[in-house]
Amino acid sequence: MKTNRIIQKILPDMEQYRCKLCASNNYEIVYEGHASKESSSKNYSITDLEVKPSFQIAKCRHCNLIFALDDQDGQAITSSYIDMESDELYVQEERGRRLAAAHLLKTIQNYKKRGRLLDIGCATGFLVDEASKLGYDAQGLEPSHWAAKYAQNKLGLKVAQGSIMDVEFPYNHFDVIVMTDVIEHFADPLDVLIRIRKILKPSGILCVTTPDIDSFLSKFLKAKWWGIKKAHLIYFSKNSMMKMLDRAGFRMVRVGPHPRTFSTQYWLDRLSFYSKFWKVFSKFWQKVFKKDPLVTLNLYDQLEFFIQKKRSLEFIDQDERVNQAPFLEDLKTVLVLPAYNVAHTLARTIKDLPENIVEDIILVDDCSTDETVTVAESLNVRVIKHSERKGYGATQKTCYQKALELNADIVVIIHPDYRYDPKVIPELIQPIKEGRADMVLGSRMIKGGSLEGGMPLWKHNANIFITALQNIFLKTYLSEYHSGFRAFSAKMLKSVDFEKNSDGYIFDSEIIVQAINQGFKIDEIPIRTRYFEEARTVGVMASIGYGFGVIKLLFKYILHDKGVVKFQQFK
Repeated sequence: MKTNRIIQKILPDMEQYRCKLCASNNYEIVYEGHASKESSSKNYSITDLEVKPSFQIAKCRHCNLIFALDDQDGQAITSSYIDMESDELYVQEERGRRLAAAHLLKTIQNYKKRGRLLDIGCATGFLVDEASKLGYDAQGLEPSHWAAKYAQNKLGLKVAQGSIMDVEFPYNHFDVIVMTDVIEHFADPLDVLIRIRKILKPSGILCVTTPDIDSFLSKFLKAKWWGIKKAHLIYFSKNSMMKMLDRAGFRMVRVGPHPRTFSTQYWLDRLSFYSKFWKVFSKFWQKVFKKDPLVTLNLYDQLEFFIQKKRSLEFIDQDERVNQAPFLEDLKTVLVLPAYNVAHTLARTIKDLPENIVEDIILVDDCSTDETVTVAESLNVRVIKHSERKGYGATQKTCYQKALELNADIVVIIHPDYRYDPKVIPELIQPIKEGRADMVLGSRMIKGGSLEGGMPLWKHNANIFITALQNIFLKTYLSEYHSGFRAFSAKMLKSVDFEKNSDGYIFDSEIIVQAINQGFKIDEIPIRTRYFEEARTVGVMASIGYGFGVIKLLFKYILHDKGVVKFQQFK
């Protein structure tokens, strides 16, 4: 906005207003206000099409931030918004708003596919609903009583009524935070961004959309531009937003124009404010055309920012602060044993279980030909027998189904062939009890536990090679994907569709991929292993087949992740 286009009027009381970015009181008036302060706080609606600045709009001479000179810092407008009775026009545009939300979420998925999502200023919750459909643990925060109740009662969404400045969330809690057409309503957006930074995870993504005061349409239409509204207190350009984000401790990941999707009638009604022609045409359209198709337009006067925390010494203590969930001693832990011909090792496995850790033990026998079932029954273990041989993956499915039926909070699986040491179960379930993980793998590869325990060298090297492939394709850093000693939270088992997995050995890798796809936290602990002559082991040819199965699984996941082919297994 050039200086010769600016109204050169300086308010007498320069100390009354200070820039919210640099705190300077050296500013000049850009646009004069047309509405009284009283009228600006009445009859508020989200879809208010009135294009008039209620207050004088000033530009900071020091940092170029543009802001409204409201001596109440938006309190009257905020109060009016909170008490808004309804906004039927907003609800009528549900189709377009959902389509726009889905488009935005598709971009967000490039950075965070799953996890906790918070939509600040979510209105009636259409974006929250679309995010939930994509698998996010989505919730909203909305100041308007009417809009919050609509989201809660009509859509059944997890939406709280209130402002981000009034609601407390844990540090480093959210994977995604969204603010669409919200930040310009805050009198002090820098304070808001600093607060948001505290609750966003270090690897999380923040998405902000806002009108661009530096756009061509803004300069051309001046005070008649639709981005000038009585409820807007700050007017950002790309540069001023980037300065504010930098001060708040964020770094830019991506910035670009933000398209909008509305019905044709909505667009025409907005244009009606600019000429009689559009007013007449709008009425004509409404009477003649029964269908009202959606129209997506990118007018390049709206910006969308994708932002992450910047790593700097100033914020390092805050970034490393983690949510300290209380250690839960009363979680029910159920041990499951997928069994096939383990009569000679089962008793040793049960004998080594630590006391007072496991509340129930389930053995699923996959049609053994030895005395496995007899031994299990003598040990007071719950026994479920397959009527025919189904496979290792199918046995795990039965194990998890039964454990969930028994209301397990944590499910531990161990092969009862005595190759794994059950004494470390307390360490295995600790991360789940502390809320640090949803799945914990007992790794034979940490601290050289596999070779010391007698694992054949060819099997050790094959394990390392296949795990490396999985880490590359899945963008993980696990030391082993193939251990038969694991712990799961019940929440994770209920969320992933393990019934869609293979009945064979590849099940072990499939359930990890499902957990990764849904954003569950995975941890590892080192474990000892024992290889001995009597222990049944997978041969070379079966291991080669397993390796090819892993490669096939990775390609399936990539196709699903890129949207080429959608597999029910990963939904």
